[in-house]
Amino acid sequence: MITVKEIAEIAGVSMTTVYNVLHGNTKKVSQANIQKIKKILEENHYVPRMGLSGLKNGSSKIIGVVIHVSRHYENTVIADSFYSHVIGVLEKNIREAGYYMMLYAAEDLDDIFKMALAWNVDGLIAITFTHNDYVKIRTLTGKPIVAIDLIDKFNDDFVNVGLEDEQGGYIMTKYLIECGYTNILMFANKDAGVDHQRWLGYRRALEEGGIPYKPYNFTILEDSFEMRLHNYEGLMKFVNKNAALFFASDTFALEAMRYFQTKGIQIPDEIAIAGFDDSLLAQYAIPRLTTIHQDITDKAEVAVSLMLDMIAGKLVGNIDVKRPVWLIKGRSVKIINNKNNKDR
Repeated sequence: MITVKEIAEIAGVSMTTVYNVLHGNTKKVSQANIQKIKKILEENHYVPRMGLSGLKNGSSKIIGVVIHVSRHYENTVIADSFYSHVIGVLEKNIREAGYYMMLYAAEDLDDIFKMALAWNVDGLIAITFTHNDYVKIRTLTGKPIVAIDLIDKFNDDFVNVGLEDEQGGYIMTKYLIECGYTNILMFANKDAGVDHQRWLGYRRALEEGGIPYKPYNFTILEDSFEMRLHNYEGLMKFVNKNAALFFASDTFALEAMRYFQTKGIQIPDEIAIAGFDDSLLAQYAIPRLTTIHQDITDKAEVAVSLMLDMIAGKLVGNIDVKRPVWLIKGRSVKIINNKNNKDR
């Protein structure tokens, strides 16, 4: 990004004059110079840095956490149990390392890029970014970037902390087959990123289990709650049909469970429901949600550790960390292929 010194040289004015225009102190600046400086600022996409750039060592002691929200959250992204957990652990570890955390979440990537350029952060932790956007924000800022759940990787040029997502989808689907379910449907927020990886595991388990995959087996859920209710309403035909509904996140699994319960449907006696994440809400749900556990605390701690190493110059090169997942057998799924019909 162009500097104040370079702007002053192009405009043929002093740096003080440029700073006066930037800060709105234009009483002693001619209209011609104001227009000239503003034109240079606009042509060079100049964004004033608002971080603590005056420190002697050049460090602001700020680590930015940026979230690309891929769908419209009706309230706030922080209301999502996954994001709230990740953000909480990131803040704790960043603070304990002697840094401040700055959080910014947006659907519009340009807004995120502007924020990243405006603040003199020491590094950025980018959550649910595509690989292309990861490369773009790294190029724009020139700062260390650690991704969490990087999407659509096209080479190994990144530092990322993710999960064995495909394996998680496989483990859950295999378990549902072993329990005796023959109608196993999967639901996700999108067919990309971690959701797509979980779907690949789901497909692999179906193929191994000899269960044909049909187009209606996989559904992309609507963005709005009201529209998702229509999704769930359409699933009433699977009640008492040897069906299990596998959701790529606990949030939607619990939402669907609540819908069926309000209709008087017994979980898991009439229909089984499974999730992915093992969020706190899943642990408190009645019945306890059967889900895939991911250690969100561990994922966030690893991301901060990598970031600190990058800031210190200790980490050079690319890394793709994949944390393990495992099955949590709750009581929203049961064995239906034996006489005892025991809950699982």
